Amino acid sequence: GIALLLVNFISEKREKAFSDMNLVLSGNINNSNEEIIEANTSEEENTEEYYVYEAYLGYIEIPKINLYKGFYSKDSNLNNVKINLYIMPTSTYPDQENGNFIIAGHSGNYSNSYFKDLYLLDKNDEINIYYNNIKYIYQITKIYLQDKTGTINIYRNLDKSSLTLITCTENDNTHQTVYIAELINKE
Repeated sequence: GIALLLVNFISEKREKAFSDMNLVLSGNINNSNEEIIEANTSEEENTEEYYVYEAYLGYIEIPKINLYKGFYSKDSNLNNVKINLYIMPTSTYPDQENGNFIIAGHSGNYSNSYFKDLYLLDKNDEINIYYNNIKYIYQITKIYLQDKTGTINIYRNLDKSSLTLITCTENDNTHQTVYIAELINKE
C-alpha cells in the first residue's frame, strides 16, 4: 500500500515538474448541426512509458477558473490524456475557418485533472486559445451531458469556428460534459 502511494506521489511530482519545464522552455511562464466523433479518452489508449520532450504547440487559458495549460500537437506522443490535455484526432486547429478545436481532459483530484473545475463554467464565459502567436477568444454557447459510450455527439453551428471541451461530469461516473464555445475575436 505504501509503495503504491509513493509511486503515485512521485508520478505527480514528475508530471508537475515536466509541465513547469515546458512552460519555461516554451517562453510562457506565466442552431446547431451534429458531429459524431470517437471519444476514447481512457488511460489505456497510450501505454508508452517514455516521453520525449518537445515544446507546447499552444495554450488554453480560462480566466474564470485560473487555468493556463499548454497542449501538444495531435501527432505528439505527449498528446495523451493520461498525462496532459488531449487534442482529439478529428480536431482542427484554431486557424481553420469554421473548424472545431476539440480538447479532452480529466477532471477529478489527480495531478493530470486539468479540467477539474470546468463544472464552474457557465454560458457566455470566455476561453482563450493561444496558437501560432494569435489569441483566439471563444465564448461558451452550450453545455450538455453525453453518456460515456466511447462516442460523443457534438452539437455546434458548422458555420462558425468552434472550441469543444470534453471532460467527465462532476460527481457522475456515467456521463461526460461537453462545452461548446464559438470564436468571437482574434488578437
